[in-house]
Amino acid sequence: MKYRITLFERMLSLILALTMTAVMLASGVYVRAADVDTGAVSTAGTDSTAATDSTAGTDSTAAADSTAATDSTAATDSTAAGDNGASGSVDISDATEPADTSDESDEDSNPMPTVDHANAACVYNIENDRYIFDKNKDEQIYPASTVKLMTAILAVEAFGEDLDREITATSEALGATSGNNIAIKRDEVLTAEQLLYALICGCANDAANVLAVEIAGSIEGFVVMMNQKARELGAVNTNYMNPTGMHHPAMVTTAADTALIAAEAAKNELIVEMSTVEKYTIEATNKQPQRIIFNKNYYYSSNMEYIYRWSVPRGLNAGYTAEGGYCIATSAARDGLTYIIIVMGARADDKYIYSYTEAADLINWALYAYGYVKVLTTSSMICEVPVKLASKVDYVTLFPSSDIELYLPVDVDLSNDVQISWQLTVDSFTAPVDEGEVGGTLTATYKGESLGSYELITKSSVNRSNILYIVDLARQLVETQQFKTVVVIVVILFVGYIGVSFLLAYNSRQRRSRGRRR
Repeated sequence: MKYRITLFERMLSLILALTMTAVMLASGVYVRAADVDTGAVSTAGTDSTAATDSTAGTDSTAAADSTAATDSTAATDSTAAGDNGASGSVDISDATEPADTSDESDEDSNPMPTVDHANAACVYNIENDRYIFDKNKDEQIYPASTVKLMTAILAVEAFGEDLDREITATSEALGATSGNNIAIKRDEVLTAEQLLYALICGCANDAANVLAVEIAGSIEGFVVMMNQKARELGAVNTNYMNPTGMHHPAMVTTAADTALIAAEAAKNELIVEMSTVEKYTIEATNKQPQRIIFNKNYYYSSNMEYIYRWSVPRGLNAGYTAEGGYCIATSAARDGLTYIIIVMGARADDKYIYSYTEAADLINWALYAYGYVKVLTTSSMICEVPVKLASKVDYVTLFPSSDIELYLPVDVDLSNDVQISWQLTVDSFTAPVDEGEVGGTLTATYKGESLGSYELITKSSVNRSNILYIVDLARQLVETQQFKTVVVIVVILFVGYIGVSFLLAYNSRQRRSRGRRR
């Protein structure tokens, strides 16, 4: 006798099939979303560690983070960590190491110079891109001889690797020459090295023009290159009209711009070397006998003005025009810090050329006025961030990713002048959390000026609790629209099943009743 599938069994099979299909659909959609959102698993069906993680209950690395509160040198004033956009400030008054002011320095006897005998001046630190002294640094002035710094930069770029190249002086180049020169004659042949020494050491205008024509084909073309290079260096308030610095009413600069240009020149060892020699000998050429060029910078000159000779400055240029006054652009370094010192529009009297004396005062001050102050270390606890699904802890502590040293005056008032603030970039972490994960940033300011931003990171890892993970998966599954759709379908099918069952039972009773009546 063949077994006949009843309508009830068919309906039950249909309900089970539809239910399983809907559940699988919802689960598949959720797992794909979970992979994207948490990165916790690669696929739902192949996570062999999810249910068998034997370390879930013995999270030794996470426990280490609970001691973070005792490994701290910085107190924080904050909003609740984990709140959206949580932020706060750090008290660094007790978390600093003083800058090195040993050797010759004495902050009580190192007042900031006043620079009374020059129209403009500034001191610029290359490593930190900061002006630490400013007198009218952004006011337009005539550049005078400092123009030759730009001429030297472009000339060394062109010939620095080809110093033996022979260059013939043309009438075009020499016809534009006035002021200080070494009497180069038309058709005289000199090497690039000889012309560079004449320009950088001897401040020779004829050498500047000969180099300019050789590089660009004309004085005008070279001036275009000078102005383009100035813009590249950020000297946006500078306008060149010639390669020599001879006065032109439209040729202007600022002390700040001159510092940027001098900083570029100071990075080139050839320019520094050529600008610090006492003298240079040009051997006899096809037109001239041997010539000796003396340095026009009185810090190095060996033939006049011995009162200014000094070995501390390193180059670069000094000069004078009636309209621009006495000017000097030089550099000095100590303890890995390099300074550019600019003095423009200085005066002179029977005793001194004040560009040299003012620059000397600025050098002596700058070398000992600033240094690095360590305000935080990698052990300085900054703030805490909640961790979800962790096996043993419910927060992780953030620390600076590196020791934080700020370039500051050695006599800085840390409590009032320096501010350290932090800002979270996450509301919370979801376990597992790796050591070194970024959770926020620190920002340092000095009297409102930004000194930089630094990452805040975790110092320990946090394992995931698999029980909490599974519960969270279930919770999120229940909250999905797909799951809600499955529930509705199952309810509808169940109601339908009850209705069909009732109808079948009713029909069966009716058949049995009719059979008995027969």
